[in-house]
Amino acid sequence: MAKKSDRFLPGRRNAQATILGKRSLLQSWISIDEVDASFVGSDGKTRTIRREIHDHGQVVCVLPVDRERRVALLARQVRVPLVVGGEEDPQILEVAAGLIDAGESPEQAVLREGEEELGVRLNDLSLVAHAYSSPGSLTEKPYHFLASYSLPDRLHKGGGLESEGEDIIVEEIALDELGEAVLQGNLRDIKTILLIQHLMLSEPELFF
Repeated sequence: MAKKSDRFLPGRRNAQATILGKRSLLQSWISIDEVDASFVGSDGKTRTIRREIHDHGQVVCVLPVDRERRVALLARQVRVPLVVGGEEDPQILEVAAGLIDAGESPEQAVLREGEEELGVRLNDLSLVAHAYSSPGSLTEKPYHFLASYSLPDRLHKGGGLESEGEDIIVEEIALDELGEAVLQGNLRDIKTILLIQHLMLSEPELFF
C-alpha cells in the first residue's frame, strides 16, 4: 500500500513565526490590527513583515439540499462591499452564512442561521471544509456545511434579523440550474461555488 502523503497537513516545515508587535487600527463589529511578525524563510534567513489583519470572528455557511426534489436553498441580499466595488447588481446570491456566537458550536450556529435566514429546520449536517477564505489578510476560517431539508422542515419565510439590518430573499433553486451556473461562471460568491462543486463531485446523480 502506498504511503499517504503529508503534503496537505500542517507542520511540514517549521517557519518559526513570531508576533513582534500589534497595534489596533479599528475596533467595531470587526477589528483591524497592524501586526509586525518575523519568520524563518525557506532559505533559513529571518524575515520581518508588517500586515493589516482583519478579524470579525469565526463563521459558518451552509447549503441546504432537498435531495428528493433536487433543489437547494440560497439567500439573496445586498452586500455593501459590492456597492463599493462598483458592481451593477450588489444583491448577491449566496449560501446562508453568519458568525458563531459566544458559547456556540459551529453546528449550533448553522442550525440557528438556517432558521433565521432561510426559515427552515436543518438536518444531517456534514462538514465539507474548514478553510481560510483569504489568508493574506483575514483571520476568517469558515466552516462550510452541507445540510438536508424537506418541505415539512419549513418553519417560516426566513429573511434574517431586522435588528441586524438584514433583508434576505430566500430562493429555492433546482440543482441542475445551480450546477450549470457554476460551470458557466455565473455565481459570484466563492463559498457558494465551493459547496455546489463539492456536491456535484460527491453526488453527481443529483445534477445530471
